[in-house]
Amino acid sequence: MIFNKIENVDKADVVVVGGGTAGCAAAISCAMMGVDTLLVEKNSFLGGSCTGGQVTPMMCNRVEGNIDNSSINALIKRKLKKDGFALDDGYGNDGWFNPEMMKFVLEDFYLETGGRILYDSEIVDAEVENGKIKSIIVHNRSGLQKIEGKIFIDCTGDCELAYLSGAECFCGNKKGNSQAVSLRFMVGGVDFYKLRNFISEIGEVCILSHPLFEMASEGNLNTPLSNILKKAVDSGTLKVEDIVYFQAFAVPGMPGVLSFNCPEVSDVNIFDGKESSKTLIKCRRMIKRLFAFLKNDFPGFEDSFIISVSNMLGVRESRRLKGLYVLSEKDFQLRKKFEDGIAKTSYSIDIHGEMDEKSSGNLSMGKGEYVEIPFRCLVSADIENLLAAGRCISSTFIAQSAIRIQPTCRETGEAAGIGAAICAKENLNVQNLDGRAVRFEMENRMKKLL
Repeated sequence: MIFNKIENVDKADVVVVGGGTAGCAAAISCAMMGVDTLLVEKNSFLGGSCTGGQVTPMMCNRVEGNIDNSSINALIKRKLKKDGFALDDGYGNDGWFNPEMMKFVLEDFYLETGGRILYDSEIVDAEVENGKIKSIIVHNRSGLQKIEGKIFIDCTGDCELAYLSGAECFCGNKKGNSQAVSLRFMVGGVDFYKLRNFISEIGEVCILSHPLFEMASEGNLNTPLSNILKKAVDSGTLKVEDIVYFQAFAVPGMPGVLSFNCPEVSDVNIFDGKESSKTLIKCRRMIKRLFAFLKNDFPGFEDSFIISVSNMLGVRESRRLKGLYVLSEKDFQLRKKFEDGIAKTSYSIDIHGEMDEKSSGNLSMGKGEYVEIPFRCLVSADIENLLAAGRCISSTFIAQSAIRIQPTCRETGEAAGIGAAICAKENLNVQNLDGRAVRFEMENRMKKLL
């Protein structure tokens, strides 16, 4: 053990590990309640996949006529819109945002609440005594640093803190396979008017008005865009793997810029360092082929250029915490509601990659339908002072594919922050907290915003 050899010690009432979509919501939510909150982030910026991973726009999660079920989510979008870095597409999704400016908004918002940030710090170990996390060890420019806390929230996406603390976790489907990963990239200098005309001419429907735009295709479809991509494969310009999934979105505040939600690669073990490194190399080669094809064959891309490639793989699913309740696909089928429900989702089951589960149907939600996520899905069944939020909460593989989107991650993050603050103030174990108190606080916050 290295804990006793480390003199560089910090502490906080609540320690949030991971400053991504869920982690920022958790930290902001907790600090807003006047609790000393420390946010530990391995990158030099906040936002995780939504900023460094360039995952934009947010998928729509409209429930009962309301777009927002989280006050934190609503406030973040308001701050972005105020400066012209977010837009509503007019079709129910107001989650279009600028990923670079999101970094500034999240940092400013959190610091305004009085929270503290520790950047460039990656968790490497956890010290557990009598079923509680006593401290964690992170590595940063100071070397190894110990951080003590009363309550810990795992927002790493991969359940790193839970795993290191010995909490039981799930990973992948029944065969141990996880969803496909992506490496997103952004292209500038695109003539949207010329591109939009081309897409319309080939028979694709463009419902979004300028400056918003989207085009999408899957390799197994028989659509005008898919057929053009298939011809590029036949000619040797692209490979079959390049067109498995193809999607691009406009970015608010970035005229002439498209953010690509591809390429996509299946059967990747992200916990294998060599394999994930090979995947990054493979994806960058795929990006080179895709961009060369677009520049040469797609009207509107003649003067385009690659602005950036995501600095992280877009991981849709990996480890998941075993909580006091495991949300399942049966809960989706029943549109289940809970007394301690702290999040609502109307997003459908959405599994990427070559998975057997796809044959079971997408379990999509009809108008006015939704399922709730109970607070118990955030509570570790093994560690008395550990919560989780985001894509790594307690759920089955299939159910997780519907709750991993950003609005839902922010909902669970806000709930975890509230729960942690209550427990820190009242010296409660998280397993003894009544989730209805968290739900009540979240509902009151939304009422004040409306």
